[in-house]
Amino acid sequence: MTTGESTPAALMPGFSVLLRKELQEAIRSRRVILFVAIICLAVSLVPIIGYFQIVEEGTGVRHQISADSMNALLTGWTALVGFLGSLMAVAATVDAVSRERSLGIAAWIVTKPVSRMSYLGAKALAHTIVAIGTLVVAPTAVFAMLAGALFQGLPAAHVLVAALILCIEMGFLSFFIVALGVPFRSVTPIAILGLAVWFLPTFVPNIGALRWTYRILPSYLPVAAYDAALDQATSATVSVPAAAIACAAGLFGAAVIMFERQEL
Repeated sequence: MTTGESTPAALMPGFSVLLRKELQEAIRSRRVILFVAIICLAVSLVPIIGYFQIVEEGTGVRHQISADSMNALLTGWTALVGFLGSLMAVAATVDAVSRERSLGIAAWIVTKPVSRMSYLGAKALAHTIVAIGTLVVAPTAVFAMLAGALFQGLPAAHVLVAALILCIEMGFLSFFIVALGVPFRSVTPIAILGLAVWFLPTFVPNIGALRWTYRILPSYLPVAAYDAALDQATSATVSVPAAAIACAAGLFGAAVIMFERQEL
């Protein structure tokens, strides 16, 4: 290897070590365990309650139901994962940086052979992986198994595409909230600003009235997932996730630059 050759390890020293540490801490977190239990229970109730509500449409053990009834089941799943899951993702990440900064842990870590970019990147990626696994993959598997066992005609391909969009949602929120931990040192402003941005169209109805916002605002990721699940895909199904990825990358890049110049 030549002297001037760059490698991922050279660009982000200590990243893999920090990532393992963050994943271990997140997995052991009681908060994460509680969140996955709540959301899995919530999504399991969607097909179970639906099974008894639309029993008149069924024949045999696995009901053959109408398209509208199936869409109602998919709506419940996307709403719970997309909106309840987003609140849980924010709650699980909101103190990821601020807590360690207040305790002096962040200042101690960056004295080791790691970069500040590695520190932020490991936190954001670890929370993304955990959020996807606990708030999207696990509840979606529970929903799909129950819905597939109780009903015929579950559109597995549509569910998969919608789940992918919801994974992007969790990634956006994780990187966004970690990035907010750089300019703000306490949990309160991070939570307020994070939730305000995420629910911006709800707080400011005039924004929701602008049709072009449906194509770019990350806040509409749950809506894009809903459209994909119900096979009502539009250009927003692609543009909203793409805009969310670009927005998360831009905000996180700006946070890294600011973090490099800060006194810890």
